[in-house]
Amino acid sequence: MLKLLKLFKLFIWNSKMDISRSMEYRFDFILGTVIGLAFSSIGPILQYLIFTQTKGFPGWNLEQIILFQGILLFTSGIKGMIFGSLPYFVTGIVRKGDFDRLLLKPYSPIGIILASGFRLNNIGPLLSGAFIMVYYIVKMNLHIGIVQIAIFILAIVFGLILFMGYEVLYSSIVIKLVQIGRLDELMNSLLRFGEFPINIFSKTLQTALITVIPFAVWVNIPANALLNRLDYTIPITFVFCALFFYVSLKIWNQFLKKYTSAGG
Repeated sequence: MLKLLKLFKLFIWNSKMDISRSMEYRFDFILGTVIGLAFSSIGPILQYLIFTQTKGFPGWNLEQIILFQGILLFTSGIKGMIFGSLPYFVTGIVRKGDFDRLLLKPYSPIGIILASGFRLNNIGPLLSGAFIMVYYIVKMNLHIGIVQIAIFILAIVFGLILFMGYEVLYSSIVIKLVQIGRLDELMNSLLRFGEFPINIFSKTLQTALITVIPFAVWVNIPANALLNRLDYTIPITFVFCALFFYVSLKIWNQFLKKYTSAGG
């Protein structure tokens, strides 16, 4: 517990450093945030066009799917702010040979990596997602109680745990292969399954998105919580998120034992 607290303090320190760097060039930060807000609006607009020009998604009306998109932007913004710099950080230190220095520190190397991903420039999607969520919650006159709020928050927390597991796996591959080519694009494509309502997929894939690869936790569960569509699969998904993170740490430890110094 003490080590976790120290790693959290390290994360706060790294976050303050990133904020300081961002504020050093304020116009660049403001311009980046505005551009981020503009690009993040493309998703809801695209969903609106798809929904109005097709039969839409079964079980979802237009307002609900725009709320879904708002939650997607919100959760993506949180992940981007907390872990946005992590892929560049871990690939950089491994290729330059700086990862060796992490092995000499009194903290777990993977803990240091996870605490070094904060990126303030990714605040745009978070802000636009929060605005869309609040707007459509009010517009749809949704009655949200303590249970719905609790499940929404838990989904965000377990979604971050799942994403940490994904980043641990990514880091494991990097320290093993050093140059991963386009494997990161393949992994990112896999994550996109969590960006759509799971009921548009086959029953087999729906089960996988709830259990083996529980990407439903990122948007589907928060959206269903706000829409009061709660079912028995929610705690199952939470358990598999924690299990995914645990397994990813086991894989990391195995890969770390086979690490050979890189750099050049």
